[in-house]
Amino acid sequence: METIVNHHVVRSAGSAVREPHEWSPEEVDAALRDAFAERRPATVDGLGRVQRYARIPPGKPVRPLLTVWSALAVGGRLDHVLPVAVGSEAAHTAGLVHDGDGIRRSRPAVPLALGAEPAVIAGNALLIEFLGALVRVADRGVPPQAVLETMRIAAEAGAAARRGAYDELALAGRLDCPVETYLAMAHGKTAVFTRAACESGAVLGGADPEQAAALAAFGERYGMAFQIRDDMLAHRTGDAASKNGRPAVSDLRNRRPTLPLLLAYQRGNGQQRRTLRRALTRRAPSLQQVHQILHDTGALARARHMADQYWIRARQALDRLPQSRARAELAAMPLPAP
Repeated sequence: METIVNHHVVRSAGSAVREPHEWSPEEVDAALRDAFAERRPATVDGLGRVQRYARIPPGKPVRPLLTVWSALAVGGRLDHVLPVAVGSEAAHTAGLVHDGDGIRRSRPAVPLALGAEPAVIAGNALLIEFLGALVRVADRGVPPQAVLETMRIAAEAGAAARRGAYDELALAGRLDCPVETYLAMAHGKTAVFTRAACESGAVLGGADPEQAAALAAFGERYGMAFQIRDDMLAHRTGDAASKNGRPAVSDLRNRRPTLPLLLAYQRGNGQQRRTLRRALTRRAPSLQQVHQILHDTGALARARHMADQYWIRARQALDRLPQSRARAELAAMPLPAP
């Protein structure tokens, strides 16, 4: 349990008094685990059962870590940001519950396992958790203006993300769509959330406008690099290896034109294009054929280069922040293996 000593010093159970920038990755991970456990429904039936199923087993808490390290990078307090970090992950989980289309985290998605109607209710309940998180940070002494700004950031990110999700549906089966159109969709699908995570952490941590802008830029570019790398995972081996716990064939079966597929279609000859079109319409596409085309056209190499450029620019944005352990942790945030 954390005890507030003053505006800049926090005492954690069993630890010495420390400044925010001295929190270690292990301590941040432990604080997040405890905060998640506190918000996990205690009941194993009814709505609590559905919510527990949605949240366990947890994935890598990328957005919460971005939020926490962003706050600490500008001298913020851990207790001032933890509730929003956990609440943002609840909101993300709500999206996975509502959009679940098969296998999530190596098991059936909530709608398949427990039913569509319970999934909608549980997803809505998880979304509301974020509002409770704003109340909790206000109760901990975060200035009202910072709470209001965090709400604005979340609202704008949520609206952009829904547009991105809708645009993804509209792109289904469209291998001829411009890469720029896809990148705009990916921005709304992923980058707006990672930007919001970093910007919220900055605001709750008391950042000045320049620091907040730097962290927002970092989060946005990191999100684009993350999404492109994620797109590449399904095509890393050419077999049915899983991607984030769901079958690699899922995107093809759902007719989703990921960036490597679009690049391969642009660069491919007539036969290669026909093969890609068939792969996007068949129930059991040949992943090996698709994988070979992605290599032969250089699509995977091009996608990797694009992700690398976003990641380089993301870390450059951090140059506007003072050197600290928190800044170093942001610069070392993981990306899906290419």
